[in-house]
Amino acid sequence: MVDLGIARNEKERLALELLKAMEDGTLGETIESSCTDDFVWANSGLPALEGKSDVFEYMANGGFLQHIPILKGMTSFSADVLHIASNGDVVFTERIDHHWDAEGRDLMTPHIAGVIEIRDGRIAALRDFYDTVCYQQEPTEPDPDHARPRR
Repeated sequence: MVDLGIARNEKERLALELLKAMEDGTLGETIESSCTDDFVWANSGLPALEGKSDVFEYMANGGFLQHIPILKGMTSFSADVLHIASNGDVVFTERIDHHWDAEGRDLMTPHIAGVIEIRDGRIAALRDFYDTVCYQQEPTEPDPDHARPRR
């Protein structure tokens, strides 16, 4: 789970708030309030989303499931932030993302190096770099301790 307390400055906190919104199911609201209109979201092996309207259209059409079938059945998300660092308007994260189904199976677990750019107090870009072999990952065995209700 994303711990906002590890942020050492406001830019790191803003970056972590975006990741936390993915966990909390408040991503749309957070993008609307915390990202620039020309916000860019790029993930390895997927088309870059350019502008909030592009992001919202992508989400409305099924989001990452459009390109990553393993995510069918995903009910929740969590991220383990291993490291965070910032320099000026750039925040770097190293993390492991988890994409859970209702039975507590981790469907996809990419190890990610993320770059988040801040402009005028808002997030202008999120670029995640990882090995796309995770798109063919075998889900873990069910773990009832991780089972979460469907959103």
